[in-house]
Amino acid sequence: MRQVVVAIGFAACLARPVSAQTPETPEPTPQAVPVPIDPDAPKEPVDDGPHAVPVEPTRAAPPPIAPEVKANDVKANEWKPLQSAESPTDGAAIRKIVVEDNEKTTSETVELISQLEIGETWTPDMVEVVKSRLVSSGLFKDVEVYWTKADGGVAVHILAKDKHSWVIAPAFYNQPTNKGFGVGYGENNLGGKNQKLLLYGQLATGDSFFVGAWVVPAIGGSRFYGQVDTYLKSARNIEYSAPQSYLIDGDGANAVRPVRESRIHYLNFGATLGVEIVRGLKLDARIRGAKVAYKDVKLVDGASPDDVMKGADPLNLPKPGAEGYDISNELALTIDHRANWYGVQTGTRYHVSFEHALPSLGSDFIWWLASANAFKAYQVLERHNLVLKGSVQYGHDLPFQQELLTGGTSMRGWLNNQFRGDFRTLANLEYSVPVFSVAGFSVRALTFFDSAYTTFLRTSNPQRNYLPNSQVRGLDGFKNSVGVGTRFYLRQIVLPLLGLDFGYGLEARDFQVYLAIGLTD
Repeated sequence: MRQVVVAIGFAACLARPVSAQTPETPEPTPQAVPVPIDPDAPKEPVDDGPHAVPVEPTRAAPPPIAPEVKANDVKANEWKPLQSAESPTDGAAIRKIVVEDNEKTTSETVELISQLEIGETWTPDMVEVVKSRLVSSGLFKDVEVYWTKADGGVAVHILAKDKHSWVIAPAFYNQPTNKGFGVGYGENNLGGKNQKLLLYGQLATGDSFFVGAWVVPAIGGSRFYGQVDTYLKSARNIEYSAPQSYLIDGDGANAVRPVRESRIHYLNFGATLGVEIVRGLKLDARIRGAKVAYKDVKLVDGASPDDVMKGADPLNLPKPGAEGYDISNELALTIDHRANWYGVQTGTRYHVSFEHALPSLGSDFIWWLASANAFKAYQVLERHNLVLKGSVQYGHDLPFQQELLTGGTSMRGWLNNQFRGDFRTLANLEYSVPVFSVAGFSVRALTFFDSAYTTFLRTSNPQRNYLPNSQVRGLDGFKNSVGVGTRFYLRQIVLPLLGLDFGYGLEARDFQVYLAIGLTD
């Protein structure tokens, strides 16, 4: 059976997920756009432009070398390297930071992203480091960095041309279980201060929701950052029978079939406050609360009451779980040394978190969830990219709205949320290559392998009405997929254009198609 999944997202505007039942990919697929990060190393081969060799003017106030001019095009009697103790090779202090070509992003924000400070020691290899940080922010379509002598030290010049930072986009859905439309506004550089704003709403037969988020990556120019968000949804839940074998039959005895359908009303609000302890090391705390309710619980066509609960009344089926207030606190530690050079990612990211319910603040649920994620990306040749991702999560007495989901964009080749549990491990390998690039518009092709194991280790939570045989064991919960896809970029804007993936579920021997507009990490 073929399914086509069409989705729109503005995850580039978000630092953290705000939904409870959106499966966390081992950080996503389809991943198509540069996101604000803090890399610490150059990620692009150095050309032989003006930044390749540090130079110093020999006459007062010379014009800077234009980005398109090569260093060997400059006359020898106009420029010469600094010598002896004055040379940045030996360490010279930064006396001045000059920001040019920025029309929207404030100069203070450019300096903040560059992570340069007056008085800091400057060395020639920092040219590419600073360029990598600025390009990886996703705010600039072109960046050049060079230096000149100034006041016994150096003046660092940054030429940063802004991208178009906002988008208003409609979305139209025609999915097997979800038909509707939506519209969203995403701003990736609010007020020219690298702040993010997302407003998106949709009406659909399956999932209707509104999501809003405001992200401040540096509060008052400090090391502290924050986020406030809301996620309000009325969504149709389709629960599938647990797999009872490694291989899945489409309509046979080993089929994974939809059995219970319900609608969840989930009204969530949250806030995050964190600090970047040192470059790339972040610690944050999050508090959130949601009101959870269910309605319209019924059997899916073709299912029997025993598929939900032995002896269940078909006219009064049990709800998936308890209703009430779900309030929790999360602590997270992140080590992030990634870079993204116009679609080519490099570096590492490690993330661990622990979230637990807060009955002291009125939570009707008592649960906890521990998570660990890892990301590693390699630049291969000049523009090829190898990305590896993995995650492990385990939860204790998770309520239905917090359970771990697999399928859809978290596991291409399978249906959305086809597998659920309190334990999940995910792995992803993706290799992409450039196809062509014309006037800032570029296309990349990719191939991927997704793998997951999802199950319930415990089904004794009194606030949950589990489906029969939910405790999958052995290889039954081990599922894999392979596929190919494309990514479309426009260098002049922050948000991506399109992602298209074809995934083949190996155990189901079936494929799915995923079309995403603006879907990112």
